[in-house]
Amino acid sequence: MSYETSKMVKLAALVAMAVVLMPAMAFAQRSSGGVTGGARQHPGTWGNQRASRSIGHARDYARDIYSYSRDAGSVDPAVAKEESEELGHNIDKAQKDLAAARKEVGNDAQALATLKSVQQHLAAAAAQHKMLHEECCKDSVDGDVCMQRCSQILLELDKAQAEQDALIRSMEIKGAPPSSASSMHHHQ
Repeated sequence: MSYETSKMVKLAALVAMAVVLMPAMAFAQRSSGGVTGGARQHPGTWGNQRASRSIGHARDYARDIYSYSRDAGSVDPAVAKEESEELGHNIDKAQKDLAAARKEVGNDAQALATLKSVQQHLAAAAAQHKMLHEECCKDSVDGDVCMQRCSQILLELDKAQAEQDALIRSMEIKGAPPSSASSMHHHQ
């Protein structure tokens, strides 16, 4: 292969890699709720961001416990108990973060209603987690029971996450500075 052909092959490979990796890089910059970059740091959403992140962590643990219970030949009680404790910790943290987020929304009736709904989903997830943890503390853990409980927890956490992230986007839109086009319009 000539030197020129070799350079062309390397260049083509580089272009192909860039085409393949660009969507992945763009996706990696998005948060779990679809809020990106500086918008994630909009003042007035800090507590809501923390609550969203805690809900996301709880979802991760619930999915992991579900997968472990499904895939393990037999569920190791020590592993199940430890993972369940972490799941519970994240649900509790989400509930505390949500209480702090209420202060951010002030008297916004729509935001308060959304936070109340998120809290109800977190309470339902916490109730299911209590039953999951009881199972995980047994000497012989039933993987099917763990999967059922995790499925219910995920149902509630998914709803909570969707509502929480929609609230954050709504707050960011309300707090967004006017666009330059509308600013120019006011000056004329």
